[in-house]
Amino acid sequence: MRKSQGFTLIELMVTIAVLAIVAMIAAPSFGNMLTQQNLKKSTNELIGVLNQARAKAVVERRNIDVELLAVESTSLPENTDEQMNWMPYGSVHLLVSSPTSIRYGFHGGVVGATADTSFTLCAESGGKSQTVSVSKMGTIQQVVEGTC
Repeated sequence: MRKSQGFTLIELMVTIAVLAIVAMIAAPSFGNMLTQQNLKKSTNELIGVLNQARAKAVVERRNIDVELLAVESTSLPENTDEQMNWMPYGSVHLLVSSPTSIRYGFHGGVVGATADTSFTLCAESGGKSQTVSVSKMGTIQQVVEGTC
């Protein structure tokens, strides 16, 4: 009997074919997972910036504006004493119907608001969305998942 020294060419080709098939099946799921993660990251960042701006307005006893970019940009404007900035990540964007700014007053509420302010983030691929609602008092009321 001859001792085997390694794989045959046929065995190697079959192994590569099986790996290619598995990769083709997994690729779309991986893309959807990345889109969902970008949507969650953008939503959590928005909530964090809104909470930080509200806290800063109360502590410093002055109005603080939060400016929201509709889409990801190569550079986010630098935060100042009176203004904080936010932008979405990846293929996520702020819907056109959503406001692009909000102002927190020294009391922690939203200046000039007569109703809750809602920001809707939409993932371009997959059509999933998340809506962040801010009450007149400035608190984050809810995060609602939906479709674009």
